[in-house]
Amino acid sequence: MLDTFKGLIEAGSKEDDLLKNIDLKSLPVHVAVIMDGNGRWAKRQGLPRAEGHKKGAATARLITETAARLGIKYLTLFAFSSENWKRPVTEINTLMDMLHENMVSRRDLLIDNRIRLKVIGDLKRLPGKLKRKLQETEDVTSGFDRMQINLALNYGARAEIVHAVKTMLENGVAPSKVNEQVLSSYLYTGGCPDPDLVVRTSGEKRISNFLLFQIAYSELYFTDVFWPDFDIAAFFDAVIDFQHRKRRFGSL
Repeated sequence: MLDTFKGLIEAGSKEDDLLKNIDLKSLPVHVAVIMDGNGRWAKRQGLPRAEGHKKGAATARLITETAARLGIKYLTLFAFSSENWKRPVTEINTLMDMLHENMVSRRDLLIDNRIRLKVIGDLKRLPGKLKRKLQETEDVTSGFDRMQINLALNYGARAEIVHAVKTMLENGVAPSKVNEQVLSSYLYTGGCPDPDLVVRTSGEKRISNFLLFQIAYSELYFTDVFWPDFDIAAFFDAVIDFQHRKRRFGSL
């Protein structure tokens, strides 16, 4: 298994020791992450908040690579919530520019590693150049099946459910035909299995309007580590913790 991580982790390292404790036969199929703590990380470092977001973007790339090498099939990253528009305009503009830059400079990594990108959320409010680049990346990676990244932008779970219901009504779905499976298919994540594991960094212990319908039976993992410091070892810790849970889904 270490061969899979060649060039990323070293033999005998903490990461290598943790990797040996991961059962590859019981990996979570879908991991969702609330990437929290960029601003507080920057403040503790005496840096501008923008530096925290920059470091957080690097962490997102690292965790994406780690999850892909491990064999995780779906990874959902909560990048920008519908409530984040309340932040200062300068910070929002920095985040949007950074997202666009990542789509331009990192798209080849998705292509080379056969990773599909799907953007979830209400994208109408996003800058035009970012929307175009996101759409281009979605299109060019649509046939890849090694792993799927769901990037949640201008995302809110309550709005997602309302959007799904409105779309069902517009499509003439009869009330007698509505069930959990049908509603699920109209969500932004339609066609994607529900998360097995939800990780939230930075010490906060709440869901913050994230995938409320989809995580009904997900395992929740909270860590005090700020997102910019959430490294390979921290990700492995979360997976190992998940594998020690007993998932009953309401049964005994």
